[in-house]
Amino acid sequence: MTEPIYANQEHRVIIESYITMCKEFAKDVGTIDRYENYLEVLDIIIEYSNAYGATPRESNWWDWLMIIPINLSVMTNGYFAGIETKKNAAVVRSYRLILNELVQDTVNKIDGLETIKE
Repeated sequence: MTEPIYANQEHRVIIESYITMCKEFAKDVGTIDRYENYLEVLDIIIEYSNAYGATPRESNWWDWLMIIPINLSVMTNGYFAGIETKKNAAVVRSYRLILNELVQDTVNKIDGLETIKE
């Protein structure tokens, strides 16, 4: 997996925690092949985040901070929708609820980050 670029150490902790939880949820409810596909798409999100701001039109600090949590949330919900069956519906729906709370918490933490350069 590509290593994300972080704004500072606090941002690193917030994002790594969120990525880890999403990956654990996806791994728990998916097959090995589907989970590998999930990781490939996650890598695309991280590459996009790392390349953001390469042109003058892409330079909004707050947009960049939110790329990973927002896109990862949408991707993970799509993953859940694609693998939900009658057999795993209760677990998937539970993870979906937890994911919604986690993304809100993550966004709130990022919103509280100071804009001081390290």
